[in-house]
Order: sequence, then C-alpha cells, then structure tokens
Amino acid sequence: MSSKAPWNSSTKVVKGDKKRTPNRQQASSSPSPSLSSAGGPAVAATSVSVAQAASTALGHSPLKPLQAAHASGDAVPFMTEAGLAGASASTELMAAGAVAASAANPPAASAAAAAESTHGANSTGKRGKQPGPGSVAGPVSGPSPVQHAPQPTRRAASSQPSSGLTSGGAGTHSSASQRTSATCANADPQTDAVHEYVEIITSRNTNDRELRESLRRLRHLILSKGIPDTARENNGHGCNLRGRVWKALLSIYRVNALEYATLVQRGPCSVAEKIQNDTFRTLMTDKGFQSRVSNDMLLRVLNAFVWKAQDQPPSRLLNLRFSYVQGMNVLSAPFLYVLPELDAFNAFTSFIQQSCPLYVQPALEGVHCGLKLLDRCLEEIDPSLFAFLKAKQLTATVYAFPSVMTFSACTPPLDQALHLWDLFLAYGVHLNILCIVAQLLAMKTELMSSSSPMRMLRSFPELDARKIVSTTTALIPRLPEDLYDLLVRHTFDPIVCDMLLQEDAEN
Repeated sequence: MSSKAPWNSSTKVVKGDKKRTPNRQQASSSPSPSLSSAGGPAVAATSVSVAQAASTALGHSPLKPLQAAHASGDAVPFMTEAGLAGASASTELMAAGAVAASAANPPAASAAAAAESTHGANSTGKRGKQPGPGSVAGPVSGPSPVQHAPQPTRRAASSQPSSGLTSGGAGTHSSASQRTSATCANADPQTDAVHEYVEIITSRNTNDRELRESLRRLRHLILSKGIPDTARENNGHGCNLRGRVWKALLSIYRVNALEYATLVQRGPCSVAEKIQNDTFRTLMTDKGFQSRVSNDMLLRVLNAFVWKAQDQPPSRLLNLRFSYVQGMNVLSAPFLYVLPELDAFNAFTSFIQQSCPLYVQPALEGVHCGLKLLDRCLEEIDPSLFAFLKAKQLTATVYAFPSVMTFSACTPPLDQALHLWDLFLAYGVHLNILCIVAQLLAMKTELMSSSSPMRMLRSFPELDARKIVSTTTALIPRLPEDLYDLLVRHTFDPIVCDMLLQEDAEN
C-alpha cells in the first residue's frame, strides 16, 4: 500500500459532525449549560441528562478550598483530571478491596457491593479515615489540562460524604430503576446489565449531586458486573456499549469531525517514519484486531495526534509537550478497536494528555516510575516472591516494561485487556501496577519452582480479567498509605517521578 494511502479522501468524517456522550466525574470545562455551584452560570431550570451536562458541574465546587490554599501560600502538587478522578473514586475502590481481602475467594460483585455501601464512610483497615476538608472529587476547570489540587490520598478521596451523594440521587433514580427491573425481570443477566448501563447513561439529572451519583453508579456497575461485550449499534453514533461508557468516563461528549479531517489532510507529521515503523506490528497476533483496525487507521490517528499536540502550547503549570513515543501505537489500539475512528482519536488524545501524561514524555519518566513502584508493591505484598526474583536479578524493569508501558494492552487476549481498561478508565490507570502484581501472584508457584523464571516472564500468561480484578481490589488495603499515594500520582505528578528517580540514582 502506498505511503500516501492514509491521507486520501477516504477518511470517513463528515464536516461539522458533532456528538454528545455522557460526562465523567473528572470532566473538564465545556460550553454546555453549567451546573456549577461556585461561580458558573445558573443551574438550568430544565433537567439535564448525563450526556448533556456541563463538565464544569464537577469542576467548580472544589475551587474555594484550593483558592484558600493559594492565598495562604500552602504548597499543592500538580494533578491532571485523571488524577483527580482516581482520587475521587479511590474511597469506593479501597472499601471494595478491604472487603475482598477478608474473603477467601472474593468475587468482584461482592467487592463492588461493599464499595457502594461504605462509600464516604470510614473504610476498614489501617487507612480508614474520613475524607479531608481539601479533597477533590472533580477537576479544577481552566485552560490547562494540569491543575493544582490537594494530594490524592485514600483518606482524601471525595469532596462530599456518601450520605449526601446517595440521598441526592436515590430519589431521582429509584422509579427509573424499578421500571428497568420490571422490564428486565425475565431477561438474561447480560441483557439486564445492558439495560442498567443504558439507564445510567441516559439518566436525566437536575443538579451536580445527581450527576455525581450517576457517575458513581456507573463506576460501581463496571466493578460489579463488568461491561458486556455488545455489537456496534446502527444508531447514529456507531458505538457499542463499551464505547459509550468509555466516552462517558473520558468526557468525550462532543467531537469535531472537521478538526480531525483537517489534521489528517496535513499528511505525515515530523515523526511519521517512526510511527510507520511501529504501527504494522501493533497486536499482530490478534486476528480480531487485525480484521477491524487497519494500519491506515493507526497512521491517521497517530499522525493527527502529533499535529494537534504541536499546535497546542505547553501547559502553563508544567512544561509538558506531547509527540509520538514508543508504545503509543499499542495505547491507541484499544480505542480504535472499540470506537469509530473519529471518536477513537478524541478518546485517545484525552487519555494520553489527561490520564498518563508522564508515560508519554520523551524519557518515559512515568513508565520508569511505574516500574519502581511495581517492585515496591510486590515487596510489600509478597516479600518472598520479591526476594526470589531479586536474587535472580529480575526487577520489574527487566520483565514488566511492556506491560507497564502499554497498561497491559500488549498481553492477549484483547477482549480480556479491554475489561481491565474498563477498570482503569473508571478508577485510574495507576491500578495497572497492581494488576501486574496480581498476575505475578498467580504465577508464584511456577516461578519459584522454575529453574529459569525469566523464560516464564518473557511472556505473561493470557489475561483472566475477572480473577485479576478480584485480586487487585483485595490488594489495595494491603499497601501503606504513602505507597498508594505515590502509586496514584506517578502517572501525572512530576514531583513523584523526580523523587522516585532521584532515590534510584542515589542507590
């Protein structure tokens, strides 16, 4: 195929096409009618659906404590929207892990139920404390993707107590839930789950509290039941259920087809050769991926991303610049597999810039910090396995680099990796480190009895998402609070990366 193929007029985008999708708990500001309680436009008189609610509904309420911190000169670290999301959801997930850890073989559903019942209250374990007064449950809106925010510890995980969120949304959703239950009484479990997701995504909310409750319910449903695999729908937006949920979690409520077409028409970017050398190898062994996602689609999305990144000024708060780096071809693969190309481009761009900006800097600082934290987490959770691997000179840098760099997307099968990504987008990409630890624990017996453990570690066993997620939620309460704090922040906070890399240099 000619190298010019990706840039021809076959790109299927329509001028002026715009789409709206549900919001997420860490959404950025938008031109939509605001539900803000602090300084934004007045709350709309009519009800607003999750799909149409303004992102600022979650962004303005934490401003006052942050402004007070700035006025007093208190130092606050940097945080992206995804970091704020990980902090706001961590109370639920920590509670789920605490309950899961107490069971012999904890199912994900039981852990999620515990998360719902204990959200906002004192969680069990050695880190069960009430949210701090300066904690943040949504983003700080503004022109920059990186914002000031309090440190996202597990004791400062939500800006409002659960009782307020639950009571605010319970009355709103109860009648709809009863109707859904009656409709799905005779349906199979997957159909029932699909109806629950659709109800949440299309639910109408009149205020910030109800919107937060809808997002909490969406995260809980992902943890308890997973996202059913459904076919792409012929309904105007071309997304299956997972695609609609992903766009909600990534705040892709509107896309600009003209912008994408213009970026594509600019042709190969400055690093196009580097991109082309990687794309043809993307998930080569996955026949389903190869049949759905062409090499031209990967080339268009990645080159367009570089063009867009070059047009954007660096962050006002951090000198972050984005271009193509190793592994981004694999990171774009799940989005192109799940979403139509236009939506995939926007979701991929949001994911890179908001969820894991330090993972895609030229030196891959975030990846190297993730590897350091993987060693620390394994040492804390299973000292004997850590000591065994260390004696063999097998650190995470040696065996886990691809899994950390691609958030486990490089490990087959893809359908199981997508279930892990459901968890990451709902609760934070930092959980990938614990998912890798969970895989190591599952391999422990074979590893410690093997004369050549590195041979086993060269290629991790096929993913079993249900078991990995169950183990991961059980591992969270076993980590010291300061270690979990570093884990949450390492994908976006350069202070954490500098500290970890400096400690490594000194040792």
